[in-house]
Amino acid sequence: MLKYESNNDDPEGENPTLDDEASVAYELFDGDGRRVGRTKGVGRMLYQREDGGFVAYFSEEITLHDGTVVRTGGLVDDTRLTRGEQATIQAVAVAGPFKGAVGFRQFRPVVPHKEYQSNIVLYRR
Repeated sequence: MLKYESNNDDPEGENPTLDDEASVAYELFDGDGRRVGRTKGVGRMLYQREDGGFVAYFSEEITLHDGTVVRTGGLVDDTRLTRGEQATIQAVAVAGPFKGAVGFRQFRPVVPHKEYQSNIVLYRR
């Protein structure tokens, strides 16, 4: 993790509020531990479901060392993510060798707000 800033003082995410906003920056590593890029993003809590769970919108820009720039965004079930479940949001490459490719980004917390297991899947014709 390069940066995590939130207006909620709860670092574990166990006490969300409708006012929550956060900005993040992470380094990305491949399966062999080599650094392959960085991501920076923002999240904002949107609403609370009738069952008490929270839903947020998260978007980010991912820059890979090969010049690929991917933008992502989508709704995230914050309650499920905090419990360790995976989130999936849309992704599109806007620059670099994969420009125009579309797909999705998946992430799940290994250590909440510090370390995530991630996948970026892009398709192009």
